[in-house]
Formats: sequence, C-alpha cells, structure tokens
Amino acid sequence: MGVDSRKIRAIHVSARHRRDLGDLSDLKSSMVAIGLLHPIVVDEKNRLLAGQRRLSAAKELGWSEVPVRIVRTLDDAIKALNAERDENTCRKDFLPSEAVALARDLEPLERRAAQRRKGTSNNERAKLAPSNKGKAREKIAAAVGVPRTTLAKAERIVAAAERDPEKFEKLRDQMDRTGNVHGAFKQLKKREQADEINAEPPPLPTGPFRVIVADPPWQYDLRASDVTHRSNLPYPEMSIAAICAMPVGAMAADDCVLWLWTTNAHMRQSYDVLNAWGFESKTILTWGKQRFGAGNWLRGQTEHCHLAIRGKPTVLLTNHSTLLLASAGEHSAKPEEFYSKVELFARRAREGWSRHGNAVTVTVTA
Repeated sequence: MGVDSRKIRAIHVSARHRRDLGDLSDLKSSMVAIGLLHPIVVDEKNRLLAGQRRLSAAKELGWSEVPVRIVRTLDDAIKALNAERDENTCRKDFLPSEAVALARDLEPLERRAAQRRKGTSNNERAKLAPSNKGKAREKIAAAVGVPRTTLAKAERIVAAAERDPEKFEKLRDQMDRTGNVHGAFKQLKKREQADEINAEPPPLPTGPFRVIVADPPWQYDLRASDVTHRSNLPYPEMSIAAICAMPVGAMAADDCVLWLWTTNAHMRQSYDVLNAWGFESKTILTWGKQRFGAGNWLRGQTEHCHLAIRGKPTVLLTNHSTLLLASAGEHSAKPEEFYSKVELFARRAREGWSRHGNAVTVTVTA
C-alpha cells in the first residue's frame, strides 16, 4: 500500500459521504504549515474511501494534486483508517450515517478478497492476514471503527431513511446529531412494530360489558437523548384523537363502570377521552409505587385511574380507598390487586377476562 499522487479532479467522491464537513480552517492551516500528514485514501478506480475533509481543504487551498494512498484490500483500508484515527489531530469523526456510507464503499473490497480466498488452499488460507478471516461484517466494522452491532443498527436506520424519507429521515438526523445509535434504533423498531400492528389491528371485543378497564398507550413528546424514557416503549403509542375515536361506547352496557388509567402528564387529556367515550368521572384511584420512574419535573411514583360511569351501574366499593399501594411489575403492567372484568390495551393474558391489546389475543367474557 504505497503513496502516490492524483489530480484532484480525477478523484470520484460518493454522494453518500460526509454531509457536514465541519470547520476546515484548522485543517487548512495545518496543511499549509506542514503539508498533508495523511494522504487521502482511494481504491484502484480513484474512488474516495476516506479523507473528504482533507480533499475539500486542498480544493479550497487551490491545490491541483493531492497525495493518495491506494488500497486494494480491506486489510489496507483498516491500516490506513487506524493510522488516521491515531495520529490526525484535525480529524472530524464520522457521523453514524457517514460510517454506514464508508462501510458500503468498503464492501466491494471484501467481496473481491472473498473471491480470491475461494481459489486458495487450506494452507494458504492459514497464512492470510487477520483482517481477511472471519465474518465480513466484523472486518468492515473494524475498518470504520464502529462495533459490528452498532454498525448494523445504523445501517438499518439509514436504509429506512432512504426507503421512506418522510417517515424516517428525521430519525437518521437525530442519530447523527446525538450520536445515540442504540436509542434511535429502539425508536425505529417501535415505529416498524406500530406499522405492522396498524396494518392488521386486532379485533375489538363486542360486549356489551358492565365493567371496562382501559390503559391507553398515551403519546409522549420525543426525547431523543433519553434511551430509558417512553420514547422507547415496547408497544406503539396512540394519539389523543385515535384514543378518543375508539368505539368504547359501543362496547359498554347501558349501565357501565369504566376504569381509565392515565398518567400525571395526561390527566387533562384523560377527561377529553372520557367525554368522547360517553363517561363521567366520579373519583380517582391513585396507585403508589415502591420505586421511582422517569419524569421531567418530578420523578414519577404514581399513576391514576378514573372511576367513571355511564347510566346507573351498581358499585359496591365503599370499603376501598382512593390510594392503592402496590409494587410495580414490568413496564406498564398494573398491580394484580386492581383487576375486575374487561381490559383494553392489555399487556398479558388474564383468566376470565375479555382483553384487547397488541401483546395478547382477544377473548370475551361478559
């Protein structure tokens, strides 16, 4: 892997490479003072693999030629990129989507190496450099300096943004802005799961029911930097309008009790849902948990449940308090001490219940 020179105009830059080159002033000053410490990296067809910032700085300085390092194997690429990371103080790290673009350009090198390996004997394969062994994805991830699993997640996000820019481009940009590949990937999976569920929503039970329990998946504002918040729920959220539009009134008996779970953040909207479903709140049960949850102003340790009615149902709960002290289970699961008859947005199956939710099948018991 020797150093050569190329006319700048002869170097082909992929459109997938860097979108944000950052401030080039320090890099240009360094190049004027001491030259280009690290040649840019190209393949045998003069396609740029690494060094777009250096190439752009050279253009701005009016250079007509630049030193290049020509790589023919993935092993060469790994050595060249590792040298840059270790020694170039003016380097700007690749954004996750840029690492994906670089990985895509390295794949042909690995494919050619794989073709060459097919024609070697077992003894010859044993002498191959370490970068020519093992899984191709692991070698490419090593070349771009990103863990293999992280690169795979970033590739999924970039592919989704290319497939459906309107839906996923902001998610890719969020990943690049925060550097949080894992958080963005969780959101991608949640959105894909929501698409699958919305494509074939489970049928609602028909009723009529005298008691209904509903725990809607309230929609929260996106918190890109928080990988533990509800932006990464294991089920799809619903807008207030979508919750209000559910035909709960048609499922309820003329005299019916509705238990509607809500959160501190959605207390006001919960009254809109009750009005849309045709129920009136009579009192509120508060569940006090043993441990803290997340929260913007105060950390949540409570959830609330409206006891609402329509018609004139018979309710015999005078010996029960408005405070329910019980331990919290898995995410969104309500305490066993609570349940009564029918559950909407169920997280698990429960004997003797009608239930509706993306986590369980539907059965009916009036």
